[in-house]
Amino acid sequence: MKKLVYAFKNTDTEVMRSTSGGAFTGLCNAFELLHKNRKKYIYGAELTSSLKVRHTGVTSAKECSIFQGSKYVKSDCKDCYFEIASQLKNGCFVLFSGTPCQVAALKTYIDREGITKDRLFTVDLICHGTPKTRVWNDYKEWLEKKVHAGLKEYSFRYKPEGWKAYPARACFDNGVVLKNTALLSVFSRLHMSGYITAKACFSCPFSNMDRPGDITLGDFWGIENMNTAIPWKYGVSLMLVNTENGMELVKGLSDMAQKNQELFLEEVKSQEYRKYQHNLSRQTEKPELYDEFWKDYDQTGFEAVIKKYINYGMKYKVVFLIKKVVRKTPFIHLYRKKRRGKIR
Repeated sequence: MKKLVYAFKNTDTEVMRSTSGGAFTGLCNAFELLHKNRKKYIYGAELTSSLKVRHTGVTSAKECSIFQGSKYVKSDCKDCYFEIASQLKNGCFVLFSGTPCQVAALKTYIDREGITKDRLFTVDLICHGTPKTRVWNDYKEWLEKKVHAGLKEYSFRYKPEGWKAYPARACFDNGVVLKNTALLSVFSRLHMSGYITAKACFSCPFSNMDRPGDITLGDFWGIENMNTAIPWKYGVSLMLVNTENGMELVKGLSDMAQKNQELFLEEVKSQEYRKYQHNLSRQTEKPELYDEFWKDYDQTGFEAVIKKYINYGMKYKVVFLIKKVVRKTPFIHLYRKKRRGKIR
């Protein structure tokens, strides 16, 4: 089928719990309605109480709140492929969400087992590259030493602090709660720099429009430049519908949006969105100092490399604070336009 593109925004409550527009939660509800009288499972990545990222299966859309919010760490899928194969073999319907390589790996496994994929619905994410688990573990330990307490909760993108700046939130067992501080920006800075991305991601075969999932999800960057009635301040989801299975779910979303005025679903005819999604046309570029970074990491450890490669220190903290203040003023819009090359 011809690929269709949509912008989606869930209810305000769901959007504030989500990374962008709450599309996956909406798809989970649509999937449940589509198969309401059948046995079904929904799989996604959760951040466990021990702050490990793993894929988990649930049996209702209500339980899918554990999947909300991005987790910029490689998810452990080792058990769920076998589970999903057994469920499909037993006539169950399954919705699986993950990175493109995880979706492709699941489909390969199902094919190898000789199981039909008619009852499998898949959602892949527009992926910038997966940070290594080792760095996440070292970062948690570093944070705990800085705060002198155990880390209990972590949000990689804390929506009340804004949609576009990747602000984080952390709760510690001594009652300390940090929101969008220089300390919490370190992991996302490393991630966006590419230094902690798994090496295989730089040659990702899925960084194009030929997607492995029935639906592809991402942040709808650039939505503010579209002629749209969708309120975008706290996030809107980009949805690429790649297959008939994906279209079934979108039809369910459409029915939900007609009954609930808080939901917005709008077909997008323009290709403008592709300008803001470089991973739909090319792989994330390997940093020039990537190999040197990892050599230093092995020899000197986490704190030494963040000082050397992202200049973590007093100047870093001052610049972070200035940027944080500027983001709350109208000047941030001029800055973003300049970055896009719209003003010289």
